[in-house]
Amino acid sequence: MVEKMKGDYLMKKLSENVMVLGNGYFNFYLVGKEKAALLECGTRAGATIFKEQWSQLQDKPEVKYIVILHSHFDHSCGVPILKEIFPEAQVLASASAQKLLSKERIVKDLYRNDAIVSESYIKNGFLKDKPDTSELDNILVDCTVGEGDIVDLGQGLQLKILDAPGHSVCSIAAYLETDRAMFLSDAAGYRSSEAEISPVFFQGYDEYMSTLKKLMSYPAKILGVAHGYIPLGDEVDKFYQQTMQAAEQGFEYIKNCLNEGVEEKDLAERLFKRYIKGGLAYYPEAMMLGAMHLLIASVKVKI
Repeated sequence: MVEKMKGDYLMKKLSENVMVLGNGYFNFYLVGKEKAALLECGTRAGATIFKEQWSQLQDKPEVKYIVILHSHFDHSCGVPILKEIFPEAQVLASASAQKLLSKERIVKDLYRNDAIVSESYIKNGFLKDKPDTSELDNILVDCTVGEGDIVDLGQGLQLKILDAPGHSVCSIAAYLETDRAMFLSDAAGYRSSEAEISPVFFQGYDEYMSTLKKLMSYPAKILGVAHGYIPLGDEVDKFYQQTMQAAEQGFEYIKNCLNEGVEEKDLAERLFKRYIKGGLAYYPEAMMLGAMHLLIASVKVKI
C-alpha cells in the first residue's frame, strides 16, 4: 500500500518502467526509461510538489509526453507548471478534454477551484510557498488521443489509450502491457480508506460500470489511480470488485432516498458527509456538493 504522511512526499518505483511521484493525495506516474510519458497533471499545488521531486530525481528520462487523463481541475491545472519543467513535451488529452480546456469560462472556473486547493495545502503544511494563483483562460492540448491510439515510448514500451467515460465525458485511460499497468485516473472511484470507496459516476452510471468492466478485462498488476492508495499485485482484483460494489451500493442508496421523497439538497449533504473524505476534504466544498448533485442526477435518469 502506498501511503502519504503529512509533510512527506512520495517517490516510489512500482515496476521496471513505472514510478509514482506526488504526495499520495494526488499521484503522478512517470512511465518509461529513456523516453517517458508523465500521466496525470494535478493541481498547481500538486505540480509544485512534483517539481521539487523532479529536481531530486536521479537518472531522469526525457519526458516526451504529458497526458491529461480528464479535464477536471485537479487533473489539468498543473499543466502550466509541468510545461515549465518539460517545455518540449507534447500535451495529450481526449478530443472532448481539448474542447473543454479551450473554453475561457470553464478554464477560469477550474483555476478558481485550483487556488482554493493551494490555500488548503499551505494551511495544512503540504506546501511552504503558495504557487502562482493567477487565472488562465485556456490549457493548451497539443494532440488528441482516443480509443486504440498508441503512445510509443521506445524500447518496446507502448501506452495503449482507452476511452473511459462515466466519471466524465472526456476521461481516458492508458495501459502499459509490458508492466501490466493500467492508469485509470478517477474511472474507478476514490478510495478514502480500506473500507470506503467513493463512487464518482458523475457523467453516468451505466457508462461508469461499463468502463470498469472494460478496464478489468486487461490483466493488471498496477492500478494507477490518481488519488491515494495504489492497488498492486493481488490487490488489483480486490479493488475492482470493491469499487464496483461501492458504485452499486451508492446507486441503490440514492435511488431509495429519492423514492422515499428525500429532498435532493438534503441527499447531497448526506452524500457529501459520507463520501468527501481524505484528500477530497481539501477541495472546495461548494464544488464537491455540486458533484454529489451529479451523482443524484445520474441515478434520476434511470428511475
